[in-house]
Parts: sequence; C-alpha cells; structure tokens
Amino acid sequence: MSDVKITKNFFVYGTVRYFRGGAENIVLAACGEKEDPIGPKASLTVYNTIPREHLKGRVRHIRVNEIDWNSQSKGEVETAAQLTYFTASGSGTASFSYEKAKSARLRLTKFVIDEGDLKAMLNKDAHAARKFLADTGKDGRVVSGVFVVLDGKLEESFSTAVSSGGSVSASLTKAAELQLTANHGGGKSGSTTIVLAKRSTFAYVQHKVKKWNKDKTQIEELELDTHGLG
Repeated sequence: MSDVKITKNFFVYGTVRYFRGGAENIVLAACGEKEDPIGPKASLTVYNTIPREHLKGRVRHIRVNEIDWNSQSKGEVETAAQLTYFTASGSGTASFSYEKAKSARLRLTKFVIDEGDLKAMLNKDAHAARKFLADTGKDGRVVSGVFVVLDGKLEESFSTAVSSGGSVSASLTKAAELQLTANHGGGKSGSTTIVLAKRSTFAYVQHKVKKWNKDKTQIEELELDTHGLG
C-alpha cells in the first residue's frame, strides 16, 4: 500500500499516524502521560491499566490491508525492544522480526474501543483511570486502539468471524489478562483466541479528554490523539 509508512516512532496507515514509541509496554486501555507531546518521539509512559473486566463487550476488530514489508526499512520496522507476533500453533507467540514478517507474510490487525464505549467505560466503571486523567491534565491519555501482528491463518480467522456474522468477544484469563476470541458465524464452527499482553503491540492510538463537567468527575467529550510529527 502506498499509504503505509513504518518508522521506529510512528506507523502511517491511510491518513492516520499512529504511535510506536514504547509500544512494548502498551496494552489496550492502558493509561498514562504523553511524553514529548509535540515532538517526533512522542510516546506514552504507562501509569496503570484499566481492569480487563471493564473491556468486555467493548472491543471491536478492524481488518488491516496486507502490508508490503519489502517496501519498508528493516531499521525502522524493528525496534530495540523485542516484540512478538501471534501464531496459529505452538506456544501461541513467537519473536517478531523484519525477515520473519517478509518470509511468513505476517499480517497486522487492529483492536479498538470505540469512542462512545470508551467514554462510558471511563465514566461508569474505570473510576481510578478517570481520576488519573483528571489529575494529570492535558498530557493524560488512554490507549483506545492497538495494532498487533498475526500470522495469516490467525488474521483470516478473525476477519472471517466478523464478515460471516460472528463476533469478537473479550474475556479474562486466569492471570487477568485480556483474551480476545473470534467466534465464527455463518454456520462455521470453532473459534480462535489470542491473549493481548505486553510486547504484543506493534502500534497504538490514544484518546485524551477534551471536555470535563464542572467538577471533573465526568467526561463530557473525548478527542482522538495521533502522532503529529515525523
């Protein structure tokens, strides 16, 4: 795709520039403070993570067009921190590399919490996260979307589940990590599951609070925050 660019600090997909700085520490619904907010190395320093049980019913899958890894630079695709990708067999994850991305034709996929669901979660359930955002001020952020890397078979399973009338559901593992399951529809049986944990995030996007109520106890409006400079 001509509208794709990958660097160590950001990932351009379509018209949006996503963050990559510190991605190894990022999980969906992490809260923190934005560092170097208007600079090229803008990233999120994580303070805490919204309890995973609050994400149930609020996570949506978005298919990403196949990336032409050959058109990207190895020095930009790979970061100092070792990331992982999801596999359809074995341990479930493996070490990600530029060479592996090319040889195995690895795919990116996106999981998001829509703005309305994010606002409802922060106002009704995630009280500690909401207080953190209120106390932190203009640099407070919450991660509303993550890109992760999957092998082709897994990616196809998630995309087919949604297109065939199935769904993607969120649940918890025994270790209280976020587990996402593609439930197949259209008369197709079976399901596919991955566990979102640290080191599995390739890129991410954030939201910030645009407007509070008078005493900053409820969020009235959120605003998407994307990587601004390159």
